[in-house]
Amino acid sequence: MSLSSILRPRSIAVVGASPRSFVGQIAIRNCRQTAFTGALYAVNPKPSVIDGMNTVASLSALPEVPDVVLVQVATERVSAVVEEGLRIGVGGFIIPGGGHTDSGADATALSSHLSQLRKRHDFEVIGPNCMGVLDLVTGAAPYIGTVPAEVRRGSVGAVAQSGAIIEAVINSGGRVPLSTAVSSGSEVTTSLGQILDFFAVDTETTAVLAFVETVTDADATLSAARRLAAAGKRLAVCIVGRSPTACEGIAAHSGKLASGARVTAAAFQQAGAIIAGDLDELLAIGELFGAERPLPRGRRVHVITNSGGEGNLIADIAHDVGLELPAMSEAGSAALNRQWPRFQVRNPLDPWGTDDYTKIYPAALAQTVQESGDTLMVAIDTQRTSGDHEKQLALDLARYLVDAVTGSTRFPVMVSPTSQDPDPRLTDFCRSHRVPLLRGVRTALSALANVSAVTPAHGLVATRSTVPRLADLHGEDAILSALASLGVATPRCLRARSATEAADAARDIAAPVVLKGSAAGVLHKTELGLVRTNLVEPETVRAEAQRMLDWAASASVDLELLVAEMVRGELEVIVGYKRDAVFGPTTLIGLGGVWAEFFDDVALHVGPLDRAAAAELIGRSRVSDMISRSRSGALHLEGVVSALCAVSALGAGNPDVLSIDINPLIVGVSHATAVDAAVERACALQTA
Repeated sequence: MSLSSILRPRSIAVVGASPRSFVGQIAIRNCRQTAFTGALYAVNPKPSVIDGMNTVASLSALPEVPDVVLVQVATERVSAVVEEGLRIGVGGFIIPGGGHTDSGADATALSSHLSQLRKRHDFEVIGPNCMGVLDLVTGAAPYIGTVPAEVRRGSVGAVAQSGAIIEAVINSGGRVPLSTAVSSGSEVTTSLGQILDFFAVDTETTAVLAFVETVTDADATLSAARRLAAAGKRLAVCIVGRSPTACEGIAAHSGKLASGARVTAAAFQQAGAIIAGDLDELLAIGELFGAERPLPRGRRVHVITNSGGEGNLIADIAHDVGLELPAMSEAGSAALNRQWPRFQVRNPLDPWGTDDYTKIYPAALAQTVQESGDTLMVAIDTQRTSGDHEKQLALDLARYLVDAVTGSTRFPVMVSPTSQDPDPRLTDFCRSHRVPLLRGVRTALSALANVSAVTPAHGLVATRSTVPRLADLHGEDAILSALASLGVATPRCLRARSATEAADAARDIAAPVVLKGSAAGVLHKTELGLVRTNLVEPETVRAEAQRMLDWAASASVDLELLVAEMVRGELEVIVGYKRDAVFGPTTLIGLGGVWAEFFDDVALHVGPLDRAAAAELIGRSRVSDMISRSRSGALHLEGVVSALCAVSALGAGNPDVLSIDINPLIVGVSHATAVDAAVERACALQTA
């Protein structure tokens, strides 16, 4: 069935409506407050009156089949209500939480029963364990929280798996002008992807905010995100799950570094979404969306403020988040200095104290809007608790900003460097003139940087079909050999079974060499003293090899010795692959070596990888600047691209592989060489 009937209903029945409890009557009051013009029914077997409305004994006794039923009964009674609704033809149910359907055996049984019913009947459920739906298009409010008077109709859709997050959006004082807000809850039948799909085709919605805890159907969810992007509707997502506990029990670096929210964020970004760092930033992005102006297509911002100190703070944070503050042109500076010779013209621009503000600010804004840029920002502390003069100053600057951008393509923004609530007069003015009024300079600038970045959605790429089968390879150097067959440079390497053989291998390779002790399941060899580098004398190799073998004997570890040529370079990189349980193949790049997990700084690509996608992935990482700006000259980018493509192909061609590490990939001016690698399979771990 279409979600329109449940998200934009023409008739609502509240089962369990009661005059004795808040939850039992709030949805009816909400619908009255939001001017819902459809049919509204209160259902309770005990006759009563709720907010002037007589109850009806059952769903079957209603004069019509409602579009949606809000089920507000004890968990063990929910299934019976749903079944009765299905018998009379109801196609949509909202099953809220309120402490009744959250957890425990009854909640588990309810979810299972709903899933079984869904196989036999065509219906949708929002929830269980949700707050419900607030639709400001029709005024429908089958929602179990109070709808505040300040809520504002607009064109931004919102969906959150957390009920408290939807409450935060609805209770934000009208900061985000909403079309429809959905608390999706446990998503037993109706998923996040379905709700995003609804917004993608909804003519009342131009942009969407989402709060995501779990993605269960990656293909459907990401396809919906791409459909939003194709429809020209921006999607901003706040994702939780970055804590270290989410990574416990994962052996390989790649498993730890590509986990939880990080992979989810990468997948959404590739589908064209904006990633918000926290709820404050998500709300700020919602305010930018809600202005219903064309969003800035670049990151060039001109800032007008009333404080040199705040201007410097803004400049620092703009640098942190990637916004550009272009200098004023010579012509622009000259125009202002002709009237105010001592005026220091820069960006951020602080005209305060140079002249009467009613004279200099309009002129400064009028001149600045002629500069090359994308956004024109006025930054001034504006608080509800400010004095009358300060409130008037902020209001006047907002007026000057509106006057300046009228007739231009510049995106206007008001920013208060502090995060208190602004003067209501300023809020009303900015809303009436479609000017976002953001609070907190870091949140504001980060949100602006995110919406200003072009994030085109793109699909998956082809992958090679013929790769070495790791299960068919034996020996500790099998992984490096497999990588070499896929075009990755590897060092010359010889095996040794004794200390004497290790010394002989060192003579054969010629100094300097690296000696490694390798064993199945032993991943962090450096920490165990199983890696020695830059060894020159064969006797030193013999002594170190014997020490490693003695340790292995005492630890009952079957150790194999590898002697490899010493590879030198300018940069150590980690290149990895992980088969994510939800999103599938994932490739990563970051700073490598023994500090890989300490830096915890990687870029991710979800899905198969080709050379173009690999180059784009490198470009999004910190490694990119280090490769291009090395003091020795540009490093071997193509070798890093080859390594990324190799681990992606090797992982895709071996379904039992959970993760692959090349750590480190040593990158120099003329080479990128994999000197250590590990593969984690479903049942075994091999290292080289």
